[in-house]
Order: sequence, then structure tokens, then C-alpha cells
Amino acid sequence: MIRLIIFDCDGVLVDSEPIAMRVLLETLDAQGLKVDPADAFDNFLGRSLSTVRNSLRDEHRLELDDQALQAMRDELFTAFSNELQPSPGLGEALDRLAVQYQVCVASSSQPERIRHSLEVTGLRNRFGDRIFSAAQVRNGKPAPDLFLHAAEKCGVVPGECLVIEDSPAGIAAARAAGMKVFAYCGGSHVEQANLREAVSAAGPDRIFEDMRDLPSLVEALDAVQPEGVDHFVAVDVGTASVRAGIVNSAGKLLMRVEHPINVDRQGADRGEYSSAEIWAACCAAVREALGRAGVLGTDIAGIGFDATCSLVVLDEAGRGLNVSNPGRGGYDTIAWFDHRALSEAEEATASGHRVLTYSGGVVSPEMEVPKLMWLKRHMPDTWERAGYLFDLADFLTWKATGEIERSQSTLTAKWAFLAHEDQGWKPEFYAGLGLDDLRQRGRLPEASAPVGGRIGTLTREAAADLGLSTECVVATGMIDAHAGALGVLGNYLGDPEDLHRHLGLIAGTSSCVMALSAEPRPIHGVWGPYFGAVLPDVWLNEGGQSATGALLDHIIRWHSAGGEPDHRQHKKIIERIQALRAEQGADFAARLHVLPDFHGNRSPLAEPDAVGVISGLTLDTSFDSLCALYWRTAVGIALGLRHILEALNDSGYGIDSLHVTGGHTRNPLLMELYADVTGCDVIQRTEADALLVGTAMAAAAASGTWASLTEACTRMAGAVTVRHPNPDLRAAYDRDYRIFLAMHAQRKALDELD
Repeated sequence: MIRLIIFDCDGVLVDSEPIAMRVLLETLDAQGLKVDPADAFDNFLGRSLSTVRNSLRDEHRLELDDQALQAMRDELFTAFSNELQPSPGLGEALDRLAVQYQVCVASSSQPERIRHSLEVTGLRNRFGDRIFSAAQVRNGKPAPDLFLHAAEKCGVVPGECLVIEDSPAGIAAARAAGMKVFAYCGGSHVEQANLREAVSAAGPDRIFEDMRDLPSLVEALDAVQPEGVDHFVAVDVGTASVRAGIVNSAGKLLMRVEHPINVDRQGADRGEYSSAEIWAACCAAVREALGRAGVLGTDIAGIGFDATCSLVVLDEAGRGLNVSNPGRGGYDTIAWFDHRALSEAEEATASGHRVLTYSGGVVSPEMEVPKLMWLKRHMPDTWERAGYLFDLADFLTWKATGEIERSQSTLTAKWAFLAHEDQGWKPEFYAGLGLDDLRQRGRLPEASAPVGGRIGTLTREAAADLGLSTECVVATGMIDAHAGALGVLGNYLGDPEDLHRHLGLIAGTSSCVMALSAEPRPIHGVWGPYFGAVLPDVWLNEGGQSATGALLDHIIRWHSAGGEPDHRQHKKIIERIQALRAEQGADFAARLHVLPDFHGNRSPLAEPDAVGVISGLTLDTSFDSLCALYWRTAVGIALGLRHILEALNDSGYGIDSLHVTGGHTRNPLLMELYADVTGCDVIQRTEADALLVGTAMAAAAASGTWASLTEACTRMAGAVTVRHPNPDLRAAYDRDYRIFLAMHAQRKALDELD
């Protein structure tokens, strides 16, 4: 039961952080030290003045004397008196909360600053004498001292407290105090500080943006107290990193840890991994996540793995085999995006076998069959020595359990396995492509393992590597996008007849679209329909765009004004785009058009050798010209999604809602465009990282915590936010879409001339 709600002050009760940061940076500039605002937010947000002062002394050799500090305080108090406002909706929220809960303030600021902030915003009387400062305790945030002090003074034990914070340091302090914590991301500083990602990584119980929502969120937390100590580990292996999450039985992501993995790139179209390095990164991420969450390995009921559809090649002893020609030692895994087998994919498509009915009529070089054909033809020694062939997710469950089971997710989507038929493997198809010995070489079982099923329990060695117990259940592995579909569509999976209205969009380096239906819907150029790849007895159509986030990165690198495409450069570009759009309106970059197929067209044309096109370039090389190109590339990405949606809806779907997860949720341009260009509602889980939650859902079902995968999904699905399309922009984007289709036609005509 929650009895006390502890509010941070700056950035939570009052919108003070941009004002305070401006005054701090002006003070430092006057002292001869220039600090990048992004670095200042990263290093100083949520910290006490004494901590900031010590950091400046230790890292910048700048000693702020008492006179400089007092001058800064005076300037800040003046600015607060003139500019400071309470957070929108706060008064209404406090009125509702005061009926049932105690409230107090616990801030890193000095007492006089807290009182001044509350007085000028009319909040002082709301809290009486229940106002606490870091000056009253030995250690400030991220230490738990301040929150424990507040609870003691209010006569409440830590387990009955809920903290409302906006900074990673404050969230860490609440966790260390043994309290629940909500992260408020509605302050005007959140975007400027790129704060949402850091806040999400800190693992709050809930992230919210509107103070008016807080009372109902608190009531929901107070009403639901999950029984037992069931927790799950979810491991997501992406293109360049491994993410491990700790998720409870209510679907709360308690902790998320990321570890990089090395990609050995050989040009734009080839890439390889070391499976041993991937496994080591998984283990390191899981152990760190457990430690940071304060969860014991014995409290983990189940673990699930999802991964990109990369191909792992091992010998009979389980050692990695070289997949490069010429050999590059240590790399035994062909990356999902590797297009070395383009001609083999075309050959498999030309076979015309009926298995193609269940892959959109084509075989993509991103699937495993053409990669296996290439491997046998170009590296016969490796093929002859092969003892195991795994999709990466299946490799991970094998490493965890020693069992050679293969997932229905991976086999149906990447190995041409027909899970809806009694004999899923079609020997004549593989024999016609020279893969008559595939099942023998790969040690492939007769049947597939259902998603949400149990592969086994951890071996003693795997349990030691991961920091878990040998009683931990290992769930069937999944392709990463399929895990994302579970995570974003969990609220709707209990009604199969209505699934055709909801589309999962898992969007990061590339984009995958997941459409589910109760019956099979073959669509040329859209992968599938795959039976049981996401849910038992449900069909999946899977479309996608091979380069989306990666394309925006490429545009930044490619332009002379671009530089390195890190989050700060993206943020700088996006802010300038918003300013230019505000100045120029619909005329901004209106003659610039981008066909975004720089890495081929996965859907709905299924042309892996397609290329990108840019129309409307000038000799301008300024930063603003980069912003124009970035903006119109983002528009092109959204138009490509609309192209896929039309193919789906023309084949029986009625999609009107996009459920988005992945890195694109942090790009406000893309989230706006996905709604306005497609005309769909864009829905986002408030719980961070739907891929990890989706994988945890499978682990919860496999462990028996919930009776079925469908029940796990509906029980663990969280709250969502909704963005509606702007109908006033429809005509302009309809024009862009007509140009987009014309550019496809022109590109094809030019290809035919070649």
C-alpha cells in the first residue's frame, strides 16, 4: 500500500531545469569555462549544488568561490520570480492525491531555493512543513539518504513510499531506498537533455508525461500487488548490441542493460559476428542487470532470448566455423543484413516451389536458405565440417540448455518450414537448390518448438555464466521483430478476430511491420503468411524496410555538413528542422524527394537490388541543406510504410492503428510522420522497450507463471499513449505519395534501360 508520495521539486513540481541550467552555464562562461549544454544536463541534472561544485573542481579544475555561488543564486532567484511556472496539471493532480495520500517534497536543492520555487508558483501551502533538502543529509542523490530521511520524518516505511522523479540520479536514489518510483517526462527540459532514454534505462516503475494522469497511475499501482517473486530475464540481440532486461510478472521493466557486440563489416552488403562473443555479451548483460536491479538469480522463473535472423555455423563439437571467403578467423555467424547470397536468393525464387506461397512469393537474401546455398557453394570445407546450423535465437537457447530444438518463429520465417502442415520440411525444395543434406548438416529436428513453449532448464555451465539457477526455465527463442510484435500488441492478442486492425512496427536500424490475422493472407512482396510465428494458431504477414534508422545515419555521414550521427547530432538536426518548418510551413524542402530504398526494397516490391533515389538536389552544402535532406528522407521512410500498409489493406487487412517500438520512438519527426502520412493512430507503450517485454512474456508463459502465451501477453501489457493524425496535412502527403510512386516507376524504367 502506498501511503506517502515524495515529489522531487526541480523538473517535477516546477519547470525550473531550463532556467537553472541557463544560469549555471552563464556563470561558468563568466568563469572562463564553456560547457556543452548536453554535457551539462548529463552531468549536473538532479545533483545537489555541492555535487556540481565538486565535479567542476575535479573534472575541470574550476573552483567556484562563495562570491560566484552567491551571485549565481541571486540571478537564479530573480529568474525564478519572473519566469518559473508549476508543471501543467499539477494542481488538479495534487487535489486528487491529497484525499488519500500524504505528499512531501525531497529535493537536491538548498532549502531557500526550494521554498522560493514553491512560493512563486503558489505551491508552498500544499506541503506545509513536509519539505526536505539534500542539505539535511550526509549524501545527496543518487544515494538514498534524502528519501529515507523524508519517509522517517513523515512516519512511513520505505516500502509504502512512491517517489516522483525526473532524473536518473533520483530514480537510482529511490531504488536504493527500496521505494517505488515514477519518472515524470513532461518537463520542457526532457527533449533538450535527451532525457527519456536515460530515464528509461534507469528502470522506473512507470514513465508518464501528463501530471493529470498521476492520480490514476498511483491508484492502479496501489490496487495491484503481484503475488510471489516471479521475475523474468529477457535478452534481445540486435545488430550492434545485446540488451538484457529484468521484467516482473506484471510486465514492468525493472532494469535494462546494454552491451555492444562487434560487427565485422566487409562493405555495405556483408557482415559477420562471433557467436562466442555474442554469448559472452549476453551473460555479462544479464549479470549486470540482475545486480543493478537488486534481484537474485534464484528469483528468476524464466529466461527468453530474441535475436536478429543471423546464421550461426558450428562444427560437431559446437565450435565456430569460418564463414568468410577468404578466411577471417573467429567469425562464424553471417549477419542478418548480409546480402552476399543475392544471386542464390533469385535462384530460389525462380524455383517456383509452393513454399514461396508462404514467403510473399520470393526468397530474400536476408533469409537463411540462400545464405546456406552460398555457404555450400563457396565454402565447401566449412559445409563438410558443419555439425550445427542455427538461427541466432536458436543458438542462444541451445547454449542455455544443450537442446537442439528450433523455434517456430525462426523456422517458418527464415528456413522455408511450413509449420501448418504435418511434414513441415519439403525435401524436394531443398534438393532442387543443392541442399539435400541440409537437415543432416544442421542437425535440424523434425518439428518446430512453439513460441511461448519450454525448451528446458539452464545447464549448470549456462546458469553459472548468466548468474541464474539451474531451475530457471528457458523459453523458445524468437526473431527480434516477432518479440516486438508480442510486446506492442499484447493488449489486443486476446481477440484474434480484431487483430487485423492493428499493426506492430518495430523500428530501429531497419523497420519490420507485423500484421496478424486468424486466417492466411498470401501477399506478394510481404513475407508470410507464417503460421504460429508469433502466437499459436495465428498467421503473421511480415513486411519491412531494410534501412530506416540506418538510412538517416547514412544521410548525416554522407552530407558534408553532417559529421558523426550520434544522438546529439540527430537532436541538433531535428531542432533546426522544427524551426525551419515553423518559418517556412509546407514550403520547407517541398521540391526535394527521397526514395529510401538505399539497401533494397524488402516490401512490398520485394526487390533486394533496388536502389535509392534523391530528386531536387542543389549546390547548397550548408547545415540547413542537410536538415532539408534529413526531413525529406524521414518523409520518404513514412511513405514507404504507407506503401506497405496499402498492400496489406488491399489483401484483407483493415489497419488503422500502428503500434510502434524501437529507436524511432525517440525521433519526434518519424513519430509525427507515421501518423500524418499513413492516416493511422500511432500507439506507443509507456513502458520502455517492448522487445524485452515481449520476450519476457514468452518466458512467463514457458515458466508456467501464466497459463498461456496469450494470457501472459494480456496480463503483462502496459498502458499506452496515442498520437492521432493531423487531417490538415493529408492533401500534402497525398501529393508526396503520388510522387513517391512515380519515382518507383522511373527507377524501374532506368533499371530496364541498363
